[in-house]
Formats: sequence, structure tokens, C-alpha cells
Amino acid sequence: MCIRDRILSVFLGLFASSVSADGLTNNLNNMLNKKDTTPMVDLSNLNVNAKPKPVQSAVKTRSSKAVVATVNGHKIIKKEADAYLKKRTQGKVANFDLLPKKQRIRLLQEMSISTLASDAAKKGLSQEEKLAISTRVWMQKKALETKVSDDQVKELYDQMEQRAKDANSTKPIPSFDSIKDRMKMQIVEKEIIGKLMKGVDIKVIDANMIAGSINDIYVSIEDADKALHSISKGKATWAKVSENDRMKLLNMIAPSKLVEAAVTKDLKSKDTEVAYSNVWMQNKIMKTEISDKELRSAYDKIKKSAKKAKSKQEVPEFDQLKSTLKMQMGKEKVIADLMKNAKIKLK
Repeated sequence: MCIRDRILSVFLGLFASSVSADGLTNNLNNMLNKKDTTPMVDLSNLNVNAKPKPVQSAVKTRSSKAVVATVNGHKIIKKEADAYLKKRTQGKVANFDLLPKKQRIRLLQEMSISTLASDAAKKGLSQEEKLAISTRVWMQKKALETKVSDDQVKELYDQMEQRAKDANSTKPIPSFDSIKDRMKMQIVEKEIIGKLMKGVDIKVIDANMIAGSINDIYVSIEDADKALHSISKGKATWAKVSENDRMKLLNMIAPSKLVEAAVTKDLKSKDTEVAYSNVWMQNKIMKTEISDKELRSAYDKIKKSAKKAKSKQEVPEFDQLKSTLKMQMGKEKVIADLMKNAKIKLK
């Protein structure tokens, strides 16, 4: 793997698309490290191939359920710290209590990134943003459970092509390969919504500020008016539309209300919190200003390190690495800001 590819693979870790909560957490936790293989703790005082040295054998270790630290009030139990340490040292050390104090604090700083980002996301994201993120995570999970074959997509494409011919359309139809994935996603989304809408009970109520109900989920007249305002460009209101149009409107609103209810029911808090953190982090990184002078300085350090290591592989030109460096340095600044106000206390 060339130098540029190695740099890109490290720097772009945060933006790996995944609906896995563990994957998202790992992306956040790895952001302090230039390379995943770089040891985070100093193991010089530990004999990892034998029993601990006498100076450490006297250290009293706690139970796996013991609280070893708090991060902004969030408890971290020893089992979590041990597991992270084991993973971080590639299985060489797995007892948090054996580490010197400075190393324990360093480990906790790494572990706390996702927690600190989660706290910041809860405060920094609006309810609308949180709902949009949760909905996307839920839809992605459901999409993985919904199987659509290429034959199904091709059949739909052929029907679309035939309708265009029948209508004597002069507009060129995109090739199947160019729109196959997009069409497949549309079919998946249609099937997911179709399952939610199957047997749905929709009623017009129009009383006590309630426009109607969707499977016992109430829709306020205020929400109905907002939807009508968007659809009619401000020309229609709930009070003025017919009973038939009211029912049509509730049917249009139904999918979003049903998805919102499904999100609340199906997603674990861990799934949503990690997703919020990831989006919040990406937003902050994109908004973080990095000067060309800072970028050039970082690039020069990379070239200097490569020269010192007598690498035979050529470092890519500055312009090729500029955007990647900007993201990495943005991450470092965001993390540094999080750490400034972090309250990490050892127990």
C-alpha cells in the first residue's frame, strides 16, 4: 500500500458508512491515533510474556463491576476499561489496574471521546436533526433486511422503458447500470413503507386541536396546517379543505408518523446516541477552519518523516493530500476542544 493510501485509510476512518453502532463507536475512539497499530500505552514496565514484575504484582485489582472512573459524570466500569485496554494493546495487557496513573488517564481520554461527543451532540443537535438521523439509521437497518434482486429491478426498468416508448417520449432514458442501485433503493423504501402502511387505521377527528389519528398516533391541526402550507404553497388550511382532502393529507403524513413510532420502538439508545455523535463530529470537523499555513506545515512534517525513514515510496503532492490533511487536523481540533472541558476522574 502506497504512502498516500495509508494516509487516506487512517484519516478517513470517521467517514466509513455503517449502521453498526460498534463500527461508529470505533471510528470515534480511533481518532486520536495516527495508526491503529501504534501502542497507546507504555508497556516497558510490564512483562507481557510472563507474570507481572514484583513491583506490579502487589497492585490490588478490583472486580470487573467496579467503577474505575467517571467521565463528565458517566461511570466507566473496570470490565469496559479492561476490554478496551486489551484491544488497544492487541491482547498484551488486559488489566486496567496494572497501569500507572498517567497511562490510565491516557486510556480514559481515548475511551471518552465517544461519550464526550455524545453529550455534545445531545446539546448541539435540534430535535428535527435527531429525528432525521434516527430515521436514517432505522431505514438503513430495515434496508439490510429487505432483499431485492437485480431481476426485480430490471423488470421495473423494462416497464419504465416501455412506457416511455408508448408515450413517444423524446427524453433519453439512462442506462440500466447507471440507475440500478438508485432504483433498487427506491424499491426497498417502497417495500418498507408498504409494510408499515399495511392495515393502518387512519381517522379524521377534527376536534380539540386534533386533526386525526394514525394507528392511535394523534396528528395536531397545527401539524396538518404546516403540511398543507408546504403542499399548497400557503393557499390551503385544515379548516378550508374537504373531508376527502383531509383523509388524503393524513395518508400522506402517515408514513413519517409510522416511521417515527417504529424508530422509538426498535432502536436502542446506544444506536441513536452513537449516530448523533458521528453526525455531530462530522459537522464540527467540516466547519473547523484550518489555514493553508497549518496544512503546509503538516505536509512538510509528513515529507520529513518519510525522508528520515528512508522510505522508497514517494509522498504525494501537497494538493493531493490537502483535503485529507484538513479533515485530520479538523478532527484533532474538535477532540482537543472536547478534552478542554472534560472532567475525567479516576476512582
